[in-house]
Parts: sequence; structure tokens; C-alpha cells
Amino acid sequence: MPDFSAQESGLGYLYQARYALWLLLDRPEELEVVLETLDDIVLSQDGTPRDLLQTKHNSVPARLTDASPPLWKTLRIWSTHVKDGVIQVPPTTLTLITTAEAPANSIAAALRPGRERDCAAALGALRGVAQSSKNDDLKAAFAAFSDLTDDQQFRLVEAIHVLDKSPDISDTADRIRDRIRAAVDRQHRDALFERLEGWWLGKVVNQLRSDCPTPVAGFEVYDKLRTIAEQFGPNALPIDYLDARPDSVDPHTDNRMFVRQLRAIDVGITRIEKAILDYYRAYEQRSRWAREELLVGDEAESYERRLIDEWERFAAAMIEEQDGAVSEIELKRAGRQIFNWMEQTADLRIRPNVSELYVMRGSFHMLANKPTPSVWWHPRFFERLSNILAGPSIAL
Repeated sequence: MPDFSAQESGLGYLYQARYALWLLLDRPEELEVVLETLDDIVLSQDGTPRDLLQTKHNSVPARLTDASPPLWKTLRIWSTHVKDGVIQVPPTTLTLITTAEAPANSIAAALRPGRERDCAAALGALRGVAQSSKNDDLKAAFAAFSDLTDDQQFRLVEAIHVLDKSPDISDTADRIRDRIRAAVDRQHRDALFERLEGWWLGKVVNQLRSDCPTPVAGFEVYDKLRTIAEQFGPNALPIDYLDARPDSVDPHTDNRMFVRQLRAIDVGITRIEKAILDYYRAYEQRSRWAREELLVGDEAESYERRLIDEWERFAAAMIEEQDGAVSEIELKRAGRQIFNWMEQTADLRIRPNVSELYVMRGSFHMLANKPTPSVWWHPRFFERLSNILAGPSIAL
């Protein structure tokens, strides 16, 4: 039965993207990378391609023999580029990066960098395979190579470098982690790597979706690395959910306690939607901080106590302003004023450099969402609790 699994090709694409990130961290920072244009990976400088790279990933041990399809399919691409004048060799170099191993005395082994490199032997062997092989699947590749002039074939082979037994997708991740290890404390390295690679994959997606992709330079990667690393300092925390949205946001049907509280003071639908987003982002953010053990001791609980204390002070001051019997309209107005203070004026940070307000706003909503809320907006919340609780509830 044929194997139609996309696992290997999927790993190949991820390997290509991850290896490109490694290259940017390993090469001079003025070099630029773009994926899936002239080749899998193109390294350029000042807009001029310097190195075209093909990446070949194998999940199991493999050998790069003289008639291997990965070798000849790569040669077909490069031969066509040379024939059509798309690239000039030299100065452009051509690199085949593969996790497979080149056997001794093979074409690929002769094209490794180093003192044992033998381009003349590799060229002779390539001509022999192209002339004698009966592999119909590689006919187009053999023809593309054979259509080159002798001088073009020589220059093409001179430009090729084979890096066999290259690190696989997991080992490449380890190399990246090692490269960035000095940026943060040991316990934060995995978290830093995940965020850097997440940013990088976003760049890759933008390149693949563009008809005219924008290259990414090494200095951009280092700038982003420093920006992320700064978020792991003692006065900061990483921010990951600034633009995140849950699968659905429906302020009309959401019956969680914190939303019911907002309805009880006649907060508008748009602001309720914003509150739902703040709750979601803060909940996910704080959960991630906890999973990654970025919070120290009872830091989250201490932060909540600070929020409650500041809310109590402002709410008490608002209640003191109510003189005698007040109408329900006035009570709701007072509740909105307390809520407005939280949403528009308060700036209570879990750490000094964590300035994104969704952390604070969402944390207030988390406190307002407890079975017995720790904060509330309507001055007579507990007196009206049965009315606020009326209606169906939904899970968090």
C-alpha cells in the first residue's frame, strides 16, 4: 500500500525554516535570508544572492548515493538556473544541506568542503551517471545537467558544497538554543527559544504569502532576540497575548460572573467585548507565566491583593459620596465610575516594566469572576446578587 503520509514533507518545511534561523544566527548579521524564491533558502547581501541552499531532512538514517533523487533533483534546479542565466557561478555558491550521509568515494563526498574536496572527480562521476542511468524519474534532471556546456558544468560543480550528516530538526533547535544561551538565565532558555522561533515563523509565513517577499537580515533577528530577552529581567515579564482572541466573543450571551457584573451597571456592549478580551488575554498570559515558572513565590497572589486593596480604596471613596437614599440609576452610575477608574485610570503593574494594561484589566475581571467575587462594581452588589446571578451560566 502506498504511503501518502505528509509527515516527512511537513518536517522538511519546518526544517527549512528552522535551519534558516540558525543560519542568520551563525553568519554575519548583514546577511539576509528569504525562503522559497530561487531556492529553499537564499542568503543575500546588498540585494545580491550569495548562496543558494537546498535542505533535505530525513527522519531515519539515509545515504546520499550517486543516483539519489535528492542529489539529482537539486542539480536539476541549479542547472536550470545556470542555463537560464538566473545565477552566476561564481560568485554564487550552491549548498546542499542534508541529514543523509554521503558514502566514501561518492559524488557528494567529493563535494564536501575541506582538503579532500575533488571537483574534477565529482564532475566525471556526474557525467557518467547522467549518461548511463536508466532511472526514468530522473530523466529531466539528467537532461538539465547534460544541456549545460562543459564550462558551465565545471563552474556549476565548482560552486557546489555538500554538507551531509547535517544536524536534524531537533539538533538544529539545540544549536539555536546554544547560540542564544547567554541572553537569559539558564531556566529561561527554552522560553526564549520558543518566542524567538514563533516570531521567526511569522516572518516565514509573511514571506511565503508575498509575491515579492521581504528578506530578513541577521541584525533583525539579533534585535528581536534582545527585545525578547529583556522581558525575562527582574522588572519585566514576557508579553505573548497582546493581539490574541478566543475562538468566539459574544457579549450578548456570555454569562460569566464578570460579564454579568458589567451588565448590572449598564456597561455598553463594546466595552463588555473589550472586557472579555482582557479577561482571556490575562488568563492565558498568567497561565503561561505559571507553566514556565516565571513568577516568583506568591507573586500572582500578592499582585491580586494589591489590586483588591486599590479597588477597595476607590470604591469606598465613591460610596462615601452617596448621601442618603439613592436611586438605582445613581447606583449604576457610581458602579460605572468605579469600573471606569479601573479601565481608564488605574495603572497597577505586576512588575514595573509590564506596562500592557490587559494584564491588570484582565486580572480585575478574574477577581470579579470568582464564585464569591473579590471585586465588584455595583455599590450594592451583594444585596443584588440574586438578580445578577439570574440566568444560565457558562464554563470558564
